[in-house]
Amino acid sequence: MKRQPRKNSDLEAVVRQGLVVDSQRGAANAWVYMAAQGVPSNVIARVLSAPDNRRDGDRFAVEAKQFPAPAVRIRAPRHAH
Repeated sequence: MKRQPRKNSDLEAVVRQGLVVDSQRGAANAWVYMAAQGVPSNVIARVLSAPDNRRDGDRFAVEAKQFPAPAVRIRAPRHAH
């Protein structure tokens, strides 16, 4: 698979942080974090399912754990009364 240069640095930062979450708290938490930040599900599935195919910068971020993993909070849905 040929890698294309990333065009969205905000998305890149979220994906990298999501990969750190994956390494510290597991894929389910990483999925929730990235989805909450607007990462498309096909991108989330690709980066979480193929760790050997990650970009060097992504691997470095995970190995270095430069950033503390954010707390993942999910709000309960509001019910109409």
